[in-house]
Amino acid sequence: MTAPTRRPDPTDRGAPAIGGTGPTDAPAGAAQITRAARGTALNLVGAVVGAIVSFVTVGLITNVYGNAGAGLFFAATAAFTLAANAARLGAESSLTYFVSRFRADGLHWRIPSLIRLALTATGATAAALGLIGFATAPQLSAVLTTDEAAAGTAATMIRVLAVVVPTFTLSQAMFGATRGFATMRPSVIAGQILRPVSQLLLVGAVIVLTDDVWPLAVAWAISSTMTMASVGVWLHRRVRRIPGTEPGRPPVDPVDPGDPGDPGDPGDRVRADRRERADELEAGEYWRFTAPRAAADLLSAALERLDVLLVAIIVGEVGAGMYGASSRLILAGQLMMIATSQSMAPLLSANFLQGRLREAQQVLRTISGWNVILLWPVFICLAFGARTALSLFGPEFTEASSLVVVLSIGFLIVIGIGMGDTLLVMTGDSLASLVNHAIALAVMVAMAIALLPTVGLIGAAWAWAASRILIRALAVWRVWRTKRIHSYGVPMLTAMAVATVAYVPTGIVARLSLGETFAAVAFNVCGGAMVQLALVFLFRRRLELDRLVAAVARKG
Repeated sequence: MTAPTRRPDPTDRGAPAIGGTGPTDAPAGAAQITRAARGTALNLVGAVVGAIVSFVTVGLITNVYGNAGAGLFFAATAAFTLAANAARLGAESSLTYFVSRFRADGLHWRIPSLIRLALTATGATAAALGLIGFATAPQLSAVLTTDEAAAGTAATMIRVLAVVVPTFTLSQAMFGATRGFATMRPSVIAGQILRPVSQLLLVGAVIVLTDDVWPLAVAWAISSTMTMASVGVWLHRRVRRIPGTEPGRPPVDPVDPGDPGDPGDPGDRVRADRRERADELEAGEYWRFTAPRAAADLLSAALERLDVLLVAIIVGEVGAGMYGASSRLILAGQLMMIATSQSMAPLLSANFLQGRLREAQQVLRTISGWNVILLWPVFICLAFGARTALSLFGPEFTEASSLVVVLSIGFLIVIGIGMGDTLLVMTGDSLASLVNHAIALAVMVAMAIALLPTVGLIGAAWAWAASRILIRALAVWRVWRTKRIHSYGVPMLTAMAVATVAYVPTGIVARLSLGETFAAVAFNVCGGAMVQLALVFLFRRRLELDRLVAAVARKG
């Protein structure tokens, strides 16, 4: 990596570049928290919309197609997501990492070739995996179910989804590139609003037009294609604003972007040789970081979806339907946690590059506190109202309420540990991330295989929770060991106390007095919110929530 010679970003139209040191181009400390708050506010809006729409979509599928049909569809989409995420080759987080660092260093001329390199490799890998999935669909469906009719339906869904593995994969990689430009708009609009809303509308159309399950895969395929097209248009326009990429503009010299050429030099041939050497250096730098990240992405995809596939294989599609619906209930919290981590990733990457550890820790501690104050209420209320929430998917799903309790408590612990893999990757330690993912996956698979046949579906929930807690704890420990920064501070500890005092007593009172009813859930949510608002107002300065509220108001 070149020495951090700062140049303003000519494509930002006056906006300061992240991570600098001067008074006009580098917010530090509080100003960085304000910037993170703006991205977090927009992401939170998208996360809430996406979570609500996805919940409605899953509710439609489970109520119309039941345990077996929903389980078959969840298993097919799990295989699809596993393949698509494996094909990313680490491009999503790598592009966020490199684009934000190149902008912080003023090396804007390196961004277009980097994006082309990443998307070409990702697209080719995704196409190859899609072809393999299409060709082996009958064999894969036989693994998911033993029923011949259901196997035929599963094979059709796998083939439909295999066709759009490249579109889903490329859209995820492009989301990472857009976040490197310090904007959350494409991720929110295309990924958290357009994709789930289009899925809901298309699922509704499928339910009206046919009783078959396999057209649900067509709805997912169309939605993925629309998402890729929208984010691709935004990224193309953004990259063309970098000097030297517009039609008719002279190429930028990659050795010295401001040097038009040496007098008397042959010119074009010399600069072409320089560009070729610079491209080779850039490709080597990219793949040294990305190779471990690509393997980690594969393991991460397995962590996200392999539990559903293991349930389908060991317990059957009915169990997969119940487990899949239960895990969808925690989707809101997952999306909100991703929202905050994505908004601070470019800031952390630039701060680590320039050795600004104090600013990085300030941003990290503040946003970790926001995570707790926003997410702990969700999972506390979900743990108390698990059976009631599952009844929305159908009466047969209420048997899985214990799964939701375990998953919710697991997520409370995960959030309380602090920012994990995103923080670790932004330090540049992609190899440690790979090792952590491998350990967590081994733990999850071993626990699931051991527990599913003996204790049933609850064993998969225990395995999921243990793997997430482990991977988060390993990442936090690694960052503390290498950078001496961590999430724990006044904002996070205050947020934990506020959420616990506000929602746990009201949840206990609601359960004892009203039982497992919608009235009890409403009492827990509303009563806890009133107590939380009072406590948040009292401790608003410790939580830095005034910045987040101002950013939400501005976005609204």
